[in-house]
Amino acid sequence: MPVPADSFVGLASNQNEALEVLRRYAEFWKIPNKPVNRIPSPHVDTIFWSGRPEQGFDGKRIVISPSGIEDATRIAKDYDLTVTFGTSKISLPVSGDARVSIQTHTYEFAGSGQESVIVSGDATVLSKIRGKDTYLLSIDLVKNYNQLMNGLDDTPHPRFRFVTKLRGSYNLIPKFVRNRAFRDPDGLEKLREETIAPMECLRLIFLASIVKSTGHGIPFVGFWRRGKEYALAVTHDVETRDGLENGSWRLYDTERKLQVRSTWNVPSDRYPLSNDMVSKLAVAGELGAHDTRHDGRLVLANFEAKVNRVTECRTSLEHLSGKEVRGFRSPLLQHSVELVEALGKAGYTHDSSIPSWEILSPTSLGPHGIGTVFPFIASGLVEIPVSLPQDHQLLRVVGLKPAESVESLHRLSHWISSLGGVCVLLVHPDYDFGFPENQDEYRRLLEDFTRDPRCDIMTLGEIAKWWTRRDRIAWKLEGGQMQASIDGEQPGRLDHEFQIMLAIDYDDKTGLRIELGS
Repeated sequence: MPVPADSFVGLASNQNEALEVLRRYAEFWKIPNKPVNRIPSPHVDTIFWSGRPEQGFDGKRIVISPSGIEDATRIAKDYDLTVTFGTSKISLPVSGDARVSIQTHTYEFAGSGQESVIVSGDATVLSKIRGKDTYLLSIDLVKNYNQLMNGLDDTPHPRFRFVTKLRGSYNLIPKFVRNRAFRDPDGLEKLREETIAPMECLRLIFLASIVKSTGHGIPFVGFWRRGKEYALAVTHDVETRDGLENGSWRLYDTERKLQVRSTWNVPSDRYPLSNDMVSKLAVAGELGAHDTRHDGRLVLANFEAKVNRVTECRTSLEHLSGKEVRGFRSPLLQHSVELVEALGKAGYTHDSSIPSWEILSPTSLGPHGIGTVFPFIASGLVEIPVSLPQDHQLLRVVGLKPAESVESLHRLSHWISSLGGVCVLLVHPDYDFGFPENQDEYRRLLEDFTRDPRCDIMTLGEIAKWWTRRDRIAWKLEGGQMQASIDGEQPGRLDHEFQIMLAIDYDDKTGLRIELGS
């Protein structure tokens, strides 16, 4: 679909770190974008600026996201406005079917020289300076982004460190003690829009403010294969020998009948493994690494020890299965920036160890998550968040029955699907869904997805390959028109599986108005 040359969105900031965050927003949507300097490109008609601009861009539309209280105060003075500071819950529709929210600090500009453009309840999200092509956001998109990305680290609680080091393994704590310690009957109340996916609210504000300021459609690239609107990955962490020898095959039998291929994450040295059993799992779906001993100590190890452990796990599973292993899932969903870097050094291409939001992390002993339901690139790896609460959290922490867990998972997955995200199921063969009496409930869980033609069901490895390829898409100016192409492939065109979309308008009552491209 040809796009006018001036559809490039310029990204600008006085700080390189802020400019990088703006680039990540733009690259999430895959909108035509480029950084600008003091002499803007003639092909840029709209500039998104983090912080107070120290220069003018005559003839250009500009969207300004304040960078702190002092910065917001100076911006208000520039335009003869007042500004008040507070904390608000911003809640906006993505479409008629779904809303996204974030609890954040706000900068509320007021005065006769501005008019509201996007509002959330009593809070103005985007305003326009009268008589100018200048727009002001009431939130700091860069600071909020960086705060959420701090979720890459789940800092171990001192009590967890003490118990794990003292006993030599988290698993030596009796199971009934662990189950009693990790209980939160009210935990479902913590699974809300503003906890599971506040990043999606920030991303929506970024795109919506550009659409409203430009007054014309903004092209972006669909998240999944043409004709699909969201993705599902079914994953299993096989923690015990009984789970491997019994529960796994019950789950596999149900999946086989529904033609679902899943990812099986196996520890390499916790219980005896045979070539035959591991090879069968690799053929049944996809094999992933799950550390060596699953003792809870991986995140406590130094960097080289982390590299050695995850390398040992991968090479051992590859030897047993005869298949390549490039995906990782950490025991207890432990994660850190250092662990991600260790995985990259050990030859992994993707990881799925970070929850979008977990009711109770056994490592930090509190609720925790990354706040997005989409894959993202971290230290060269594709991170695929565990976007749905794992079965352990629902069955053991909250105390739901399997049928109640299915209802909760369906409810949350419907919301994630309406955002276009990835639904990552984590079902342990060792727990209730692996028992014979619960196979009908497990089948009911999966059927909700298999019957939905909008759902793209993939393994974690397939999602990582797809997201890596999408990440390589770039917009270029050719013959006076914008064309999207994949870096390293034939220029000026996309693979037929990708879908170009056009964000035509945004309404704070109904959401984005989107049209399909060619």
